[in-house]
Amino acid sequence: MRVLLSIEYDGKNYHGWQEQDNPNTVQGKIQKSIFNFSQEDVKLHVGGRTDAGVHATGQIAHFDTSVDRAEQNWVMGLNSILPNDIRINFAKFMTEEFHARFSALSRTYRYIIYNNRIKPCINRNKVSWYYLSKLDEKAMQTAAKKLIGTNDFSCFRSANCQSSSPIRKINDIIISRDNDYLYIDICANSFLYNMVRNLVGSLVLVGSGEKDISWMENLILSKDRKNAGKQFPASGLYLVNIEYDKKFKINNRSNLPKYY
Repeated sequence: MRVLLSIEYDGKNYHGWQEQDNPNTVQGKIQKSIFNFSQEDVKLHVGGRTDAGVHATGQIAHFDTSVDRAEQNWVMGLNSILPNDIRINFAKFMTEEFHARFSALSRTYRYIIYNNRIKPCINRNKVSWYYLSKLDEKAMQTAAKKLIGTNDFSCFRSANCQSSSPIRKINDIIISRDNDYLYIDICANSFLYNMVRNLVGSLVLVGSGEKDISWMENLILSKDRKNAGKQFPASGLYLVNIEYDKKFKINNRSNLPKYY
């Protein structure tokens, strides 16, 4: 039986999703919980890896099991074992045709900036703080339009990226503001290592007035990471949705609160 899990987690205390020598990873915690619940060792396959400190409200993973439990029992059982900063939203039985990673059509990330001179208190680990100036979200949105489509995104690619190609397709970027909170929603077929955080750093240069809108197009053409903005912190980044073909009937839209 193939079981899909929709997962939410606060990434602050974890060394990213992927299981590694350091045991404190999201994948490691969930796999251990599955073993404790079912007495079966499984391997989780994930729709979108997240780095250390990055959060998720709509992560998708799957595993294969011979244990016969109802969907809701998987949810309740795992949530009773998992730490408070990891939660299963729902479980769904899938056919072997489905694969959390290879069946994915797109991933959507949300980056949140708290644009205020006073450092946030309540949400300090859930947003990125920018205080130097009030960002012009309209200028950022105009610049973002130049990134939509299939491009070589080497300028947003970190040195440790292991992808065989820098070519990615950005489907859409939507930038909005709610008082002091700036939201940057980016949907693409997939992302390079640290691509979203590097991209946000460049959009902020436009929003602050340090760079003009036309600079963004020249940046893409340069294919040079050194020409782009700084990498923004992991604290403001959320994986909010992974989209699949309608035939799989997965409703994974995020319920991320607006102020997050």
